[in-house]
Amino acid sequence: MKRNLIIASILIGGLLTVLPLIAKIAIFTGLAVYLFTSYDEYDYQLRVGGRK
Repeated sequence: MKRNLIIASILIGGLLTVLPLIAKIAIFTGLAVYLFTSYDEYDYQLRVGGRK
């Protein structure tokens, strides 16, 4: 029982150490996708003939 608890605490501690990195990656990836889609829509509107 104690052995499983030690293994579980090590795994949870490792996950919590990586969590801020995963959050940063998720935020910056989301921001990059948003900026790309916004620019793509802007470029499309310029090519088609203006905003609606």
